[in-house]
Amino acid sequence: MNQPLVITDLLTNVNSVVGALFLLSAIVLMTQRQAQAVLRWFIRQSILLALSAFILGWIHHSAELIIVGLITIGAKSIVIPRLLTTTFGPEIRSRRELEFVVNTPMSLVIAIVLSILSYFFVAPLLHGANQSVLVNLPVGLDVLLIGVYTLTVRGEAIPQMLAMMTIDNGAFYAGIAITTSSAIVELAAGLEGVMVVLVAAILARTLAQHIGSTEVSELTVLKEGEEEGESR
Repeated sequence: MNQPLVITDLLTNVNSVVGALFLLSAIVLMTQRQAQAVLRWFIRQSILLALSAFILGWIHHSAELIIVGLITIGAKSIVIPRLLTTTFGPEIRSRRELEFVVNTPMSLVIAIVLSILSYFFVAPLLHGANQSVLVNLPVGLDVLLIGVYTLTVRGEAIPQMLAMMTIDNGAFYAGIAITTSSAIVELAAGLEGVMVVLVAAILARTLAQHIGSTEVSELTVLKEGEEEGESR
């Protein structure tokens, strides 16, 4: 009779550790100076979000949260990173430092302030709440606010896109602790689909800016021309 309770307590403690790592990933992502590092930390953050969804899905016997975790893994840990790497590969792999509007020490101070504010914002909602809500709700709001701040201090497209998706991660991290209904699955599928389409649209615009068109025939001609130039 006590074994399920022991497992639940263990998973709850693991979720608390995941929450701490999730918040840390947002802070580290905010301070990274290279695009590849920003992308790597975003992938890790998305995996942590999925892991929390899996844990809460097991605790609450919710298949919906398991599906949310799978959607997050597929969209944010595989599809979106591959889209970014395929189009911005050289820029992501370069060692060039990214531009900041605010320096790193000041950003860390602001992150601490946001953490304190997020706790006070949700404190009235935490009375009598279970342990998953006590962890996920303030941490999710904190990551959302850090994502908004990151979006404002970054001056380049790749970290800005990842900051927007960090905002989405924070909202979902808080949301999975509040509801286990099928609505969260529909919301996850809809928002992740919007994110993929948004990234694809930005990539198509980038291609158009570089070569003047996104028509496949013209891209093929351009590639053949480049190959002829290299052979000469």
